[in-house]
Amino acid sequence: MKFKRAITGLLGLVLGVFLLAYIFRLPLTSWYLTPVLSANGIELHCIDWSLTRKLDLKVEKLCLTYQGQQLEVAGIRANKQQIIISRANLTINSPLSKSDNQRTELKKLALDLPKQRPLINIEQLDISSGFSAEPVRVTVQENRLNHFTVSRDINADVTVTGGEIVANIMLNDELAGRFIALPKNAHFSTDSQIKFDGITLNVASSVTADYQHQHEHQHQQNKQSIEHFDFSAQSRGQVTAEFQLNQQQLTADLSGLKNQVVISPICLDKIEQQQYKEFARAHTPLTWHVQFTQPIALQQKQLSLPELELTSSNEQGQLVFKNTQLALDAPIKTLYSHAVVNFTSDDIDKLMLKARIEAGRVNSEFQLSLTSLPDFIDVLADGVSIKGEVELENILTRPIAGNLNADISVKRAQVFDAKVTDLKTKINVHLSDSQNVTAKLNSAIKSATYKNMQMSGLTNELTVKSDLSVGELFADISATSKLAKLVTPKLTLTNLSVVSNATQSRALQATHHVFVDGIEALITHHMSKVAHPFELVIPEQAMSKLNPILKQFEPLATLTDGVISGLIKGDVNLLQASGDIRIAKLSALYNDYLANDFNTQVKAEFNSGQLNIAPTKFTLNELRAGAVVTKLQGLLQVDANQPCTSNVTGLVMGGAFVVNEFCPLATSQTAMIKFENIDASKLVTLDAESGISLSGRLAGTLPVIINEQGIAVKQGQLVNQGDGKLLITNNAGFEAVKAQQQELSTTLSLLENLDIKQLKSSVDLKPDGWLHLGVNLQGFNEKQQQAVNFNYNHEENVFTLLRALRLSDEITQKVEKEYAKKGSNNG
Repeated sequence: MKFKRAITGLLGLVLGVFLLAYIFRLPLTSWYLTPVLSANGIELHCIDWSLTRKLDLKVEKLCLTYQGQQLEVAGIRANKQQIIISRANLTINSPLSKSDNQRTELKKLALDLPKQRPLINIEQLDISSGFSAEPVRVTVQENRLNHFTVSRDINADVTVTGGEIVANIMLNDELAGRFIALPKNAHFSTDSQIKFDGITLNVASSVTADYQHQHEHQHQQNKQSIEHFDFSAQSRGQVTAEFQLNQQQLTADLSGLKNQVVISPICLDKIEQQQYKEFARAHTPLTWHVQFTQPIALQQKQLSLPELELTSSNEQGQLVFKNTQLALDAPIKTLYSHAVVNFTSDDIDKLMLKARIEAGRVNSEFQLSLTSLPDFIDVLADGVSIKGEVELENILTRPIAGNLNADISVKRAQVFDAKVTDLKTKINVHLSDSQNVTAKLNSAIKSATYKNMQMSGLTNELTVKSDLSVGELFADISATSKLAKLVTPKLTLTNLSVVSNATQSRALQATHHVFVDGIEALITHHMSKVAHPFELVIPEQAMSKLNPILKQFEPLATLTDGVISGLIKGDVNLLQASGDIRIAKLSALYNDYLANDFNTQVKAEFNSGQLNIAPTKFTLNELRAGAVVTKLQGLLQVDANQPCTSNVTGLVMGGAFVVNEFCPLATSQTAMIKFENIDASKLVTLDAESGISLSGRLAGTLPVIINEQGIAVKQGQLVNQGDGKLLITNNAGFEAVKAQQQELSTTLSLLENLDIKQLKSSVDLKPDGWLHLGVNLQGFNEKQQQAVNFNYNHEENVFTLLRALRLSDEITQKVEKEYAKKGSNNG
């Protein structure tokens, strides 16, 4: 009995111990497992288990953390053969989402895996992470020890060893679409092997991907939506990647990928202008190959792309990015890259761009060579070359600062009726941080033509300075233009120069200092939206400077002396102007004619194409045209572009004359010339040895008719003023006439010493120069006490006569030679 009691007591004690242990199983389990799990880097947060009637282990809840990853398990049934988990939740926390002081230092896997244990099956595992909006739900089945098959949302084979986890996963767009939003018409599939040792994640994938960018276009007539593909992209090949979790460093090798982007011709059809569309079709490569030649690296949110190359399938175009670096949290501000663009085509000999981008700063070189400009540009040009450099700073922070230097050359160009040969231009633009801009343009043209005008040796220097920081545009402009030669059908000018200074604000105010063949002028104007007033100043300068221009119109004319000055004011928009022109001491030669000391001051008005000059006095001290005319004066006026002179008076042959009116441009007119007190001895100028002399004074009226046929005089009259004298002594011709005409000898002898009481002569001049004089001479021969009434008709070419008179005037000849020499030197 005592033994039985002892056995019973011992069994009760044991059962009591087991009962107490079962009652306190949870704290005892936690106390026992915590150090064991901690040795493998696992933290136990919660556990709740019990035993079934069959003594199977039943775990209601288990909470574990391993290297920051959280696992919650519920509904575990375990025995010696298998462990079945009904539900499990795995939360993956990416080390990238934590700050440096919160991040857990990861260690390599060192799992103490038992050689024998029950196989694990997870009926439902929900994996939550930042990679998808919804948890990933899978089923895990361990077919053999440490070899797992994953199914449901993800299909994979996973092998676990003490130091590594290896997973083979197949993924496609249909499966990935459950977790992330994919673009429409994107299709891909990957076959990847993933290896993880606790610190390093290695991925090797075979990738097949296709994408088509699609847009909807509504037909205008039937209002139906039609889908079009703008471009498509595809990738084929191998990708390897390595991710160091502790260093947060990702390295991806994409060099095994073959990438291609194809642009649809429909994109070019969107261009409305047909000429632009044709150019784009001819010069735009539609197929591009994209190659990542070196591995990509991502560390601490810093992306490094050593080289990205885009090449067109026809090898016309190439775009290369080298040494690209940027921070993912501020990609634009931290972007650093070298970009090189090269392109060639049938019309584009070379297009090159080299750019260096660094934190909002861009330095670039560019070069463009064209056989000819595209047809859609309204300029014909051959042999176009553009090259230069651009520097830009503060692109992101504003205000932008930078420099532009460019050289432009064109062999031949045509703009409407203007043709240019060998154009060279240099452009320099500087924009400071304070938004002060300075632009300089230097250009040179070998030759140019515009309609029937030709230019050669044209150079231009233009400088513009402005402050862009103010609200309105203010600019200071200075320019110097030079032209070696300008040829027109009627005029040739050399050594043209224009120096300009201008200010642009609400209107343009400019001053131009002009030099043409030594002629100087100053032009100022003020151009606005409503008016364009100008002022032309002609400084006092020698008239002889006009000789190079004058001789092109009248080769026999020469300006020998005198000065000109003036001031003209007006408005270009209103076509109005008024001026004051002064000419002083002008002397000129025309063939054998000499004009000396001409003076006038003209006040002119121009309005709507009509020039008007009020009657203005002019004086001419001397005019030599065979006969010497002195002290001319009269009135000059212009009425509706028609110039005329009136009341012209002067002295000639010892007497005076007056012309009522003469209009040089009139097609038909009659000018009335009146003479008085003319010295008869100067009018009839014969050799001293001729033995014939005439004295007395004459007066007359000559109606001079000027029309398309020439100059003529009809019914002119010449009469004597007072008595005159005719003497004929030892004249061989006169004596011969008396000998031949014996019957007239007595009558003719009365003329040898005749006191003239009355002389009347009719004057008629034909346009060809023949002069007809009908003379009636009445007088008295004192020696023979005989009255005389003599009629005489005479014809002579007056042009030949005047020429002879000019050549016989030795004084005139000497003056002409002197002035001709002087004019040549000054001109």
